[in-house]
Amino acid sequence: MAKVDNNILSTVFRTGLTLIWLLTACLPAGAQVTQNRNGGQVELNGDAVEYDREKNRVIVEGDVVIKYRGTTLKCDRAEYDQNTQTAVATGNVRLLTEQGEVWGDDLTFNYATMTGDFKSARLLADPYYGGGEQVEMVSEDKLVMTNGYVTTSDYDKPEWRIQSKKIDIYPGDKLVAHGNRLKIGEIPLMFLPRYWHRLDDTKPKLILTPGYDSDWGMFLLTQYRFYTSKYVKGVLRLDYRELLDVASGFDIDYKTPGYGAGLLKAYYTNERKIDADRIWDDRRTPTPETERYKVEWRHKWILDERTTAIAQYYKLSDRNFLKDYFEREFEEDSFPDTFFLLTHTLPKGTLSLRSDVRVNRFVSDVERLPELRYDLNNTEIGDTGFYFRNITTFSYLTEKSASPRTFQESTNRYDTDYEISYPAKVGVVEVRPFIGGRNTFYTRTLDPDKDNEMREVYRAGASLSTKFYKIYDLETDALGLDITRLRHIVTPTVSYTYTTDPSVTPGELNQFDGVDNIRRQHTIHLGLENKLQTKRGDKTVELLRAVFGVDYRLRQDFRDSGFDIVTADIDFRPTKWMTLYFDSKYDTREDYLETANTDLFFSGGSKWSLGLGHRYTRDTDDQITTQLKYLFNQKWAFRGISRVDVDNGDLEAQEYILTRDLHSWEMDLQVNESDGDGTQVLMLFRLKAFPELGFDFGTTFERKRSGSDAGDN
Repeated sequence: MAKVDNNILSTVFRTGLTLIWLLTACLPAGAQVTQNRNGGQVELNGDAVEYDREKNRVIVEGDVVIKYRGTTLKCDRAEYDQNTQTAVATGNVRLLTEQGEVWGDDLTFNYATMTGDFKSARLLADPYYGGGEQVEMVSEDKLVMTNGYVTTSDYDKPEWRIQSKKIDIYPGDKLVAHGNRLKIGEIPLMFLPRYWHRLDDTKPKLILTPGYDSDWGMFLLTQYRFYTSKYVKGVLRLDYRELLDVASGFDIDYKTPGYGAGLLKAYYTNERKIDADRIWDDRRTPTPETERYKVEWRHKWILDERTTAIAQYYKLSDRNFLKDYFEREFEEDSFPDTFFLLTHTLPKGTLSLRSDVRVNRFVSDVERLPELRYDLNNTEIGDTGFYFRNITTFSYLTEKSASPRTFQESTNRYDTDYEISYPAKVGVVEVRPFIGGRNTFYTRTLDPDKDNEMREVYRAGASLSTKFYKIYDLETDALGLDITRLRHIVTPTVSYTYTTDPSVTPGELNQFDGVDNIRRQHTIHLGLENKLQTKRGDKTVELLRAVFGVDYRLRQDFRDSGFDIVTADIDFRPTKWMTLYFDSKYDTREDYLETANTDLFFSGGSKWSLGLGHRYTRDTDDQITTQLKYLFNQKWAFRGISRVDVDNGDLEAQEYILTRDLHSWEMDLQVNESDGDGTQVLMLFRLKAFPELGFDFGTTFERKRSGSDAGDN
């Protein structure tokens, strides 16, 4: 064997080491993974990765991406010091987290402490944008911006912003700004020493609603939303109405850990109703002053998985306060109750304790002090197939008349309603015969000689129902119907009920509620339900549901025999672009239509929509309603609503809204006119980032006054 020269071996060895060093010093399109002190791995990627052994440093250039624990850093060039776990990034720097992103010219970021420092940076935490001279990431959960701003506009020069000396940002939670100026363009509108906002909240802090109303004159309604902690938030209200003067109030939404949550509202005005057309005009009569207010409190406490307590207190200064100042609340409930309700679910049934107190003396009401109730739902008696249901109630009732009358009646009432049934199936027919009764004890009646009286009522009956269906092999997409086979389901029902004469007639009792008005009944109820269904993908879609029903009174009923009221309820949704809803009641005894309501809705996607409706109530309403929405282009949109009286052809109400898109804002020019309520003109600026503040006209086309009701928390 030939002897190898040691010099040659040495030369080859040195050359190999040199090649290995060259390969590891400059790796095209390579990647480097290093271990972080916290145990995680920092992954560096780029077009070129260079490793400096002496300084234990990695240099990455070209489309640099550094990933660690859900945080991604992108830039043109980065130097990563493995000794300190610090990255110095330059050129189009972007730091992305789950809560948002920050971008700027350069960044120094420490992966050991998850802190960093941006120079001349901007940030995004949807829907918020911001920027500042310096953004420092002091921890994973906090950013500090110096001499910066926050806005919802993504323009380099935003139309509006809150300019601040210092902003503390807690990603995914909140921001706290110090030394703030609210600016529209370069015009400062307001100074706020401290501004606090939750980042998961989609409503602005300040809402200003200017306008004109014939009852109020010119007005400006102001809402300022505040948070004191995660347990307390609310709204402060300061409103000015030209013809009524100043009003103020607050809404406080609170949570008490372990003791439930609630809402406290108050609104007050020392109303000065001037007798003039304008505030600067001479008064025709002296101006009276009247204190008017509302106080409202609601609280819900879930004591455990079976027990819940609910309390509500509602005090008004007079019967017209809600109608004058909070019309939407008045339409929903003109005189809300004051009550306390405690419910507890038992292994079988539910036990509840309720108290109702009248606090508004200008209304007539029934007090329950208290009412104890036990509900037992249908429960099988052993394995017999028989089911038992029972509702037992003890109430101390007092009926109080509206002031200035002082009439009141009271009684203790013990009431138990029970029923035994035997549901079964005979062939294709489901049968449910039942017997039951009601025993009610009164300590007082209208006749003092019949105090401590027991009223007895008994009933019996049965119900029958079945189903028929047929499947049609139909497939079509004409007019967008998207029908793949059609199933027609017919469900007829018949039920018979006989209720005996009560041993004590309603005329001998005070009428506190429906329990006291029970009479003899002998009826057959006929019902018919029709459904049309189809398959769309894996889902069964209901195209049509039509339900019809009528009671037939037999001879022993307390009313004349014959058919009673015929009801109809139709919901037709064949396509995405059209829906139809109809309901009606026809009184066969008097041979007239009692009510009829129709809603027909057409949709052209996001471009337009049209709603047509008819409201009919005998001796009250007969109206045709329309609603039109049209998008002219990306900048302009129109909405219009009207109500026309069919009898006289008068236009009872109309509302027109022209909307202009101002990028991060929308401007609404709104005109309302209502017969008897005059004209209201509004110009409203609304942030697009907060769609909850949009007007909701619904499908009933009922007029909803803006103003105090707008933007309720």
